[in-house]
Amino acid sequence: MRGRNLYSLPKLFIGGKQIPEFASVSVNFPGNNQINSINITINDPEYQDAHLFNSKVEFYLGEGTAEGSPIFVGYVKEMKPSDTSISITAYDPRIFISGAESEPIAITDKSNFDGYTTVQFLSSVIKDKVNSVNTIIDLSAFSDFSPETPMKGYRTNGKSPYEVFLDVMSKTVDVTTPEDPLEYFVSMEGEKIILGKKKSVDSSRSISLSYMDGIKSISYNHRAPATTAVGVGGNGSFGTFVYGNAPMGRVGTTFSSDKKYNAEIYEEALTTVMKNYVEQKEISVDISRGFYIGLESLVYLSVPDKNLRGNHRVTSKRISVTNNDITCSLGLDKRQPRLGDYIERKITLGG
Repeated sequence: MRGRNLYSLPKLFIGGKQIPEFASVSVNFPGNNQINSINITINDPEYQDAHLFNSKVEFYLGEGTAEGSPIFVGYVKEMKPSDTSISITAYDPRIFISGAESEPIAITDKSNFDGYTTVQFLSSVIKDKVNSVNTIIDLSAFSDFSPETPMKGYRTNGKSPYEVFLDVMSKTVDVTTPEDPLEYFVSMEGEKIILGKKKSVDSSRSISLSYMDGIKSISYNHRAPATTAVGVGGNGSFGTFVYGNAPMGRVGTTFSSDKKYNAEIYEEALTTVMKNYVEQKEISVDISRGFYIGLESLVYLSVPDKNLRGNHRVTSKRISVTNNDITCSLGLDKRQPRLGDYIERKITLGG
């Protein structure tokens, strides 16, 4: 437990008004390009009459510092009142370009974005459909990656703009190091939408944690990774990749490809196997510091267990605040593989 009154000064604002009556707040950063959310409980049912739907939510964690920007910004989309309280759920600004909250977009031979990159496409939609009156999604840090991913040839009868963007972006993977393919990801920093690339696990870490400094507990699942991938493309083309190191046994996966040549599908199969091979552990770490660390940052676990010691990517984060404590849990993936890692087990460790 971490005493909220001693170590942090969380502040909640809804519609520009501070809400001191909140009983609990839970902020979820699920990662994998999914939308962040916040769940709020207020011990005052009269808030149900405050016309909060679509109101802007800002949550400042205030972990020991006078922070200048909120850890979460979003908009109210769900409210559940009861006799004694009200539960409110808000989602980050990407909610306006995804799912039922967005206007579906059809891309056809006659109406398309063939001359655009993925970033230019989504920026255009946000400017025209979301930011037409006020800036809901800040595009100042949203820029193309290298190599740029073109929209040329992409067609759909109707999808949300964000889904279209992710569909096309998923085809771009940095395979400079084939055994550690680096995908691109989207995250939010306040109102800013950010496009980044995963870091190699050999990169400099953002934070180091140990049982003496920062780690309260660790649990993890260890699963057998896919070692074989078979892809089928157009015109009867196909590709198969088999990774020779399989101490936990052979596991296979299949996929469909829009590639036309065997060699191209082989490269896709290699990338499919290796990007999952590197990320086969599912680690959960309860921490007492470092609450502001971003998704896809690198954390070094300085622990005795050699199966966990080393760099790991942050793949998810959850922060919970109540009247008397604040907790933070990180979801981490696995560092680069080595033979000693492939022992299937589930372990819970205490600090």
